[in-house]
Amino acid sequence: MGGRGSTIEEPRKIMVRATNWIGDVVISLPALEALRARFSDAEITVVAKPWVSDVYHRHAAVSRLIVYDPEGEHRGREGFARLIRRLRDEKFDAAILFQNAFHAAWMAWRARIPVRIGYARGGRRAFLSNAIEAPPPAAYGHQLYYYLHLLFRAGILPRPEPLRPPMETRLALQPEEEAWAERHLRSLTLEGPRFLIGLAPGASYGPAKRWLPERFAELADRLIVALSADVLIFGSQGEKQVAEQVAAEMEHTPVIVAGETSLRQSMALLERCRLVVTNDSGLMHVAAALALPVIAVFGSTDPRATGPFGPYARVVQNLVPCSPCGLRSCPIDFRCMEGTSVDMVYRAALELVKQLDIAYDRPPQKRGKRL
Repeated sequence: MGGRGSTIEEPRKIMVRATNWIGDVVISLPALEALRARFSDAEITVVAKPWVSDVYHRHAAVSRLIVYDPEGEHRGREGFARLIRRLRDEKFDAAILFQNAFHAAWMAWRARIPVRIGYARGGRRAFLSNAIEAPPPAAYGHQLYYYLHLLFRAGILPRPEPLRPPMETRLALQPEEEAWAERHLRSLTLEGPRFLIGLAPGASYGPAKRWLPERFAELADRLIVALSADVLIFGSQGEKQVAEQVAAEMEHTPVIVAGETSLRQSMALLERCRLVVTNDSGLMHVAAALALPVIAVFGSTDPRATGPFGPYARVVQNLVPCSPCGLRSCPIDFRCMEGTSVDMVYRAALELVKQLDIAYDRPPQKRGKRL
């Protein structure tokens, strides 16, 4: 085990261990696409947790998907052993570990995959055949390039660059998903030409990444009046409470879809929106990758590292000396978000709408090729 003796040349079957956060999955897609281009004839199987697996649905770079469900089918020692047996039976030639956890390397080793490539982090060097030293942030900048550097430093890519500009859309929906969104909006009496605005007031990492709910509410009310808009509030089941808090603070009545839809269904509804306002979150990256007009509010995190890649994405940030701190909760006065006024976000939203000439019945540009 360990060292850099093993190589990956022309593998027949590759396992990719996905990250566990939706945003990280989206920004790792350029690396996955580059891997597919390098090994065009290989079968690439992604192993992903249930809550991120939908991102890979029918993606052109993915041959198959194995859902690793530690709370269900793979719960406990027996469940994990069942997963390991399946992975062994697959007889993968190589494993690419986008996830940095010790558990990911141990899983690949237990599955007897001969070539195991990952960053040498979290005490897992001994379980990697190709233990790659993680580059400093200054070497790659945005997190998107962190995953490309893994492939580059492993000798798989000649350069740590995506196949196409990062600003290009990387997610697309199937016709049946778009048809579902149309039916669902009809059931909500939101059919026909509408100026839909999506709000995503949650953020999984912690409260330091969340703009204040009452400000989301005031912003929504002002945009409803200015644009004759209807508002949908998005989020996971765990973010339904903050969605309800935003709705309770509003004068107008929004539609809460947080906790009511799957990730793919949320994507289908998001695509119908003319404008999306989010925190630094997974849904921010999803909306940007769908080539939607996105206003992203940043506080404790650095948009240079985790900002949205999309042709119509804009960041609003109140620069303060202690930001970016990267903390889950603010230990002082939350000055980064407290200083981000509704006026700042409102002006940015209206400027983006005007710049893109977004109308009721047409998106800012024709959607990209379906994946």
